[in-house]
Amino acid sequence: MQNDPPQAEPITHAIWSSAEDRTGPGITEPGVRSPLIGFTVLLAALAATGLYNYLLFHTIAELVAIAIATAVFIVAWNARTMRENGYLLVAGTGLLFVAGIELVHTLAYDGMGIFAGYDANLPTQLWIASRYLLAGTLLAAPLVLRRNPGPRWVFTVFSGVTVLLLLSIFVVPVFPDCYVEGVGLTAFKVWSEYAIAVMLALGAVAVYRLRDHFSPRVASHLVAAVMVMIASELVFTLYISVYGLSNMIGHLLMVLSFGLIYIAFVETGIRQPYAVLFTGLVASEERLRREKDRLGQYLDIAGALFVVLDKDGRVALINRRASEVLGYPADAVVGEPWVERFVPPAVRERYRALFLGLMQGDIGPAEYASAPVLTAGGGERIIAWHTTVLRDRNGVVCGTLSSGEDITERQHAEEALRQANAKLNLLAGITRHDILNQVTVARAYIDFAGEDSENPGVQACLARSRAAVDEIQKQIEFSRDYQDMGVNEPGWQRPADLIGESVSELALPEGVRVRVDLAGLEVYADPMVKKVFYNLIDNAARHGGKVTEVRFSYERTGQDLVLLCEDDGNGIPDGEKEAIFRETYKRRHGHGLFLVAGILGITGMIIRETGIFGEGARFEVRVLNGGWRFGDEVDKERGHRAVLEADGRIT
Repeated sequence: MQNDPPQAEPITHAIWSSAEDRTGPGITEPGVRSPLIGFTVLLAALAATGLYNYLLFHTIAELVAIAIATAVFIVAWNARTMRENGYLLVAGTGLLFVAGIELVHTLAYDGMGIFAGYDANLPTQLWIASRYLLAGTLLAAPLVLRRNPGPRWVFTVFSGVTVLLLLSIFVVPVFPDCYVEGVGLTAFKVWSEYAIAVMLALGAVAVYRLRDHFSPRVASHLVAAVMVMIASELVFTLYISVYGLSNMIGHLLMVLSFGLIYIAFVETGIRQPYAVLFTGLVASEERLRREKDRLGQYLDIAGALFVVLDKDGRVALINRRASEVLGYPADAVVGEPWVERFVPPAVRERYRALFLGLMQGDIGPAEYASAPVLTAGGGERIIAWHTTVLRDRNGVVCGTLSSGEDITERQHAEEALRQANAKLNLLAGITRHDILNQVTVARAYIDFAGEDSENPGVQACLARSRAAVDEIQKQIEFSRDYQDMGVNEPGWQRPADLIGESVSELALPEGVRVRVDLAGLEVYADPMVKKVFYNLIDNAARHGGKVTEVRFSYERTGQDLVLLCEDDGNGIPDGEKEAIFRETYKRRHGHGLFLVAGILGITGMIIRETGIFGEGARFEVRVLNGGWRFGDEVDKERGHRAVLEADGRIT
């Protein structure tokens, strides 16, 4: 978001990471024209000075170039630790040594009288040497753009090249002659100027090809500087006298080229240091700006609410959906204290404490939590939030990021549904109670009628009536159990504990024991899951034949877990393995396994029977990944085994 307050700056920077608020490197600032005007005046003054005294003109022109080259080196050397690329380091260091040779060239110029015994050939040789070093520098710098050479290595290389050039002129005079008195320039000097112009042109092409790694301002001034240098070199091929007009024009063009270098590196480095020191910033800024725009579009079209709070609890970022729910424009929300402004007073202290706990690391981020928010109209909306903490580079918590969903209507609908269910359950309970009372009355009258009649036909009818009444009672009791399924939210249940409770409630036959090997296993199930284990044990004891043991264990199957219930009874015939879970199967053996399948299915568990008939039943309950865990690692490591006897005693 834009116009963020100072408090929100760390968060918005972490989210957007954009340089949008800075002056674009391609935009000309009001003060940019000042150096150009200054150099224009300087060139005019130099030209006038040349007409008055050429030696003074030459000295001033060379000192201006030397000063600019030294200034570029100072900028480059002090920025050597910020090595976005190697161009500035190589160019700046090379210009320092070019300035050194040009200083000697200035002192050796004809008429200065400092180097006795030398004629105009010496300054011309020094000039060509400095031009070769300058052209080589501007050609080599683009080649090491991405290599980031070490500063010491660069300084050492340029020192060695400079020393060799000076030795070849002063100590071991192997450097070719460049000027002959009375004749003018030598062929070597003229062809060297052409060679230097070609090298400079190649350097300009290299900069242009790599222009995406420079700010537009730096790249354009560099290319312009090189083109002016080329013109200067070509002009230097025309003069005959070192005091001639073409020589003066060449020096004026040289000063102009160094002026453009000054604007590219020194003046820009002061006004816009990021454009010089981080020459890849332009492309990076453009990429970041595109990413920011894309992220902004994603956040704005998302159906979820997104709110970022800084470490002080102020809104640092909010998306369009969140501002719509609150009823405020985004710029009116950013910078506001979230709890004080958008949380209802009744729960304000609670959520302020929660936020402080998150910032201090005392509590962990909440996966999902419902919380009301205040809207512009004074109403409240209920939002289901998912909150995580934001950390800075040092891992310190610096804010929170919350994504939410407006569940106001859904919660109202759920509340209405709960109330309707409560009323239906109340009605069903009252009806069931009344029916059971009438069943009790009917059973009593049947018993009275049986006592008053000894007629076999009447007794048979009464027996069938008694069986029908018993079936009615079972159906009513089943409706109570079925009604309770899914009423309460599922939770983590420990089967071993539920099995122990079931065994203690069942009147198991003598000699039947229940063995449990579940090692602290917990499953995510409906609260009625206890009836699953109750019915499995009860069915084994009542319908399994000569059962002496019921075993509960588990095994892994990929990422799922299979909970096993096995007995040593008769087992289930192959033709009935699926039918036992159907509702119609209750006419023979009750409704227990149909209820078991329904309870397990609430949380996605599946039960099936896979035992071998004649060797015992084997029920497999598949618990999907995420629906099981080991809540007690100590029990897991021990491989704790518990044996539950028929009377409920644990050994």
